[in-house]
Amino acid sequence: MKIRKILIAAGLACSVLGMGNLAAASEWKEIRIGVEATYPPFEYRNAKGEMEGFDVDVANAICGKLDAKCVWVEQSFDGLIPALQARKFEVIHSSMTATEARSKVIDFTDPLYAIPTQLIAKKGSGTLPTAESLSGKRLGVLQGTTQEAFAKKAWGKGGVQIVSYQDQSQTYADLRAGRLDAALLEKPNAIAGFLVTPEGRDFEFVGEVLSGDPILTNEIAMGLRKSDVKLKEAINKAINELAAEGTIAEIAGKYFQPGEIGLMQAK
Repeated sequence: MKIRKILIAAGLACSVLGMGNLAAASEWKEIRIGVEATYPPFEYRNAKGEMEGFDVDVANAICGKLDAKCVWVEQSFDGLIPALQARKFEVIHSSMTATEARSKVIDFTDPLYAIPTQLIAKKGSGTLPTAESLSGKRLGVLQGTTQEAFAKKAWGKGGVQIVSYQDQSQTYADLRAGRLDAALLEKPNAIAGFLVTPEGRDFEFVGEVLSGDPILTNEIAMGLRKSDVKLKEAINKAINELAAEGTIAEIAGKYFQPGEIGLMQAK
């Protein structure tokens, strides 16, 4: 899962008939989308059990451009790529960073946005995002994310005990219970999912936003099978149309403060 800025990337075509040899939009009556649905404000279920969030609204706008219906398929984050390959759905849209390693296995659309990674810990703990400060402590990360990969690479051999979770809410529960000393998170999720809640009032961001490592490029895109070339082209066209129209920025304004994420520019 993930430098803080808000660049923009989303736009999609009302019809794919104008895309050369692309099939008509009617080719995709529905698009099954894999998602780890416990990750506010990107994707989560609201009090009514309805799927909600920034990624959800963007995907629905894309499906609208393609005259298709979005169908949400819930999956643990670390199981999203295997499930995509097993054809349980056509697209991954779950705040997934388009890394070089993942690109060897699946394909990605144009980037949609970029998000920063930062450490949180209890207020007054003095904890910092360094191997020295974290040595001997328990650090929580979401399994299968770039945060997990970075923590293992940067701190795994420095005496830091890295604890991986399939569900981000479990990370927060263990922070509250004192079973974790810190957690490495995408900043918007840390805010919406924990810090602004009553349970998170005793915690805060510590240290600066992490940068300077290729693992933390934090460009988020939608994942597809490498064979689904037409669908990728259709979604990219849609992403860039939505970006040019200002729709992505409008949706972002519903969930984020200005500058909280980086929306990629339309091509």
